[in-house]
Amino acid sequence: MWAAACGSPGQTDLFDGPASGSGSGGGGKAATTGGKAAGGATTAGKAGSGGSASAGATGVGGTLATAADCKKACTNGMCRGAVCVITCDDVQRCNENVKCPPGVPCQVACTGMGSCSNGVDCRDAESCTVQCLGVSSCASNIVCGGNSCDVRCEAQGSCMSEVRCEADQCDLRCKGTSSCPGKVSCSGKASSCVVECSGKPSCQNSIESGATKDTHITCADGACPAQVNCSGASCTVACEGSSCGGGVCCNATACMVSGAEDKCQ
Repeated sequence: MWAAACGSPGQTDLFDGPASGSGSGGGGKAATTGGKAAGGATTAGKAGSGGSASAGATGVGGTLATAADCKKACTNGMCRGAVCVITCDDVQRCNENVKCPPGVPCQVACTGMGSCSNGVDCRDAESCTVQCLGVSSCASNIVCGGNSCDVRCEAQGSCMSEVRCEADQCDLRCKGTSSCPGKVSCSGKASSCVVECSGKPSCQNSIESGATKDTHITCADGACPAQVNCSGASCTVACEGSSCGGGVCCNATACMVSGAEDKCQ
């Protein structure tokens, strides 16, 4: 998809800083489910002051970085305007940790089989998009920060370790078969968090969101067998079929849970 070739950035410890735990929400809940909903019915209530959550994480409309900024910072990719584009394909698999440069938007496309095997670190980028499109791509941890972070784990067996978003706007999608078997989380630094586990199966470990404003989590049949946890002002969790076997623990001010028991109501 992208035109740039992957360079060889220096290998870094992806989790060399302290991990960000999921932040706790505000006061008591305005609404919870009353138990497992037969047929997936939703039990929703009004938040005391928050109103309804938005329909998903929205990207940043523009960038403060310039093409000149990108040219100076993007030493392991190629610039498309102000965006540093790093492509890891069947020729250049990027076997070392892929690290986005600081201060500019970054796009990482892991299109080759087994590409980006040592993870992606874009905590210092202005915004970040990571696409894991090759079979078994992105085997190690993915962590991102900045204004917004979009992670797409679309190939079979992609994103095999932890996926963690520390950006303001988080959008994490585990669409591939057996994708995201590790923990998937949005830290308390986020204001908005979207997690989609539509691969069958996907998201086999815990899901946590400490987003302060709104969280939206969807789990397809057979996905999300561990507990789903969320806090903040508003949290919506939709569990289809046999998903969410470990239940949901919603500590948000307003909770809207369907298809599973809210264990923290």
